[in-house]
Amino acid sequence: MCQPLPLAAIAALYHVSPAQLQPVTGGHVSHVYAYSDEQRSYILRITPPNPDIDLRAMRATLEWWAFLAAQGGPVPRLVASRNGNVIEVVQSGDQHYIAGAFEKAPGVLAEGMAPGDWSDELFQALGRTVGHCHRLAQQYEPARPEFRRPEWDASGNCFNPLESLDDADERILAERNHVLASIQALPKDRDSYGLTHLDLHFGNFYVDVAQQQILLFDFDDCAYGWYCMDIAMLLFDVLVVYDGLNPLQFGERFLENLLRGYHVAAPLSEFWITQLPHFLKLLEIGIYLILAPGYDPASADAWVSTFMPDRRDRIEHRRAYVDLDFAAIYRRAIAAHG
Repeated sequence: MCQPLPLAAIAALYHVSPAQLQPVTGGHVSHVYAYSDEQRSYILRITPPNPDIDLRAMRATLEWWAFLAAQGGPVPRLVASRNGNVIEVVQSGDQHYIAGAFEKAPGVLAEGMAPGDWSDELFQALGRTVGHCHRLAQQYEPARPEFRRPEWDASGNCFNPLESLDDADERILAERNHVLASIQALPKDRDSYGLTHLDLHFGNFYVDVAQQQILLFDFDDCAYGWYCMDIAMLLFDVLVVYDGLNPLQFGERFLENLLRGYHVAAPLSEFWITQLPHFLKLLEIGIYLILAPGYDPASADAWVSTFMPDRRDRIEHRRAYVDLDFAAIYRRAIAAHG
């Protein structure tokens, strides 16, 4: 049984009182609060005791986040506690809670924006943001070997849903293995493979439309993988989040502008963009495997209700997640740079 949440003790570490903490949505496991001082607003996340929580992994994630912030990367700044720590472990009885805080990003969550709020320039800003992170990843080495994040296929994530694989249907697993064969044959070099966000959906970044600024957060799944995996997830998610639009036309517009911005920060060759169908299919299968056991059309949320219908049939018949001419889109994006 969990002990009472030691909110007063944790709040004191950040120079606030429990009364100043305002609960906010967004935490599936953790308790998430907002608070402010005279200068800024902040987010405090408190993770309750959980046998699946790996403190070493959390420290590794925060080290990467802190590196990005120190290098001027597109992330909110982590906030140190009064003890000078970016992660605190607070005891309550015989159990431990993990706390950390960061500055609240300006703007709104991307998934809450209407399609009309997105301009080509804002999609390009998103591309520059992701490319900036990937360029910084090429320079990153963890301070200690034990803080190195895992490879993408050695950890649980949407591309590699470890907890869902054991009981998965054999036909779906066969399709996954078919896609994996193509992906595992891909080269790994400094310009294409490194530390990736790996959960870069539209609920994990804030957009300040007025300033054309985008800040990423929630690096809990970050792992070493191909940089185009983050590009694949953005394209994958935008076609679900903004389902009401013509998917081919909107997908072309989104990807072309995303790549225009990305190329400014971290040029990526045409070869990698033509590999996106493999990563999109692997992601499609992974998310299907996560959702299928508990899928109920009567109670599913909007995202799931859009994604799941006919999904199994599409996977089994190897239908493309989205049928785009990726090479042509890449060439148009690069041509825009002259």
